[in-house]
Amino acid sequence: MNSVSWESRVKNPKGVHCRVATRLIEIIDAHDANVRITDRGEPVDCSSILEILGLALVHGSLVRFTAQGLDAHKVAAAVDSLLSDHTADYSSGQNSDHEQQEKEGFRK
Repeated sequence: MNSVSWESRVKNPKGVHCRVATRLIEIIDAHDANVRITDRGEPVDCSSILEILGLALVHGSLVRFTAQGLDAHKVAAAVDSLLSDHTADYSSGQNSDHEQQEKEGFRK
C-alpha cells in the first residue's frame, strides 16, 4: 500500500466552502485511497463534508494531508491542484437559483 503526506495552501479567495468541499470528496472518491486532513489538531476523514467544513479553512490556510492506498500519489496531485486553483468555480456547471438571479441582475 502506498502512503504520501503533503501540505497544500488554500488559494480560493472564499476558502473551502460547500462546493469546494464537495469537489474534494468527489476527487477522493474517484481514487483508491483514504485521505485525512489535519489543521490545528486531530486529523479528520476527508469522506465527510461536515468534517471538512468544520475545519473552516479560509484563503491562505496551510493544511496537511495524508493519503493511503493504491492511488495515494494520484489523489495527492489532484487534491493539491484543486486547492491551488484560485480561479475555479468548482460548480457542477449548474447554477443555483440564487446564482442565476445574481447573473441576471435581479431583473423585474
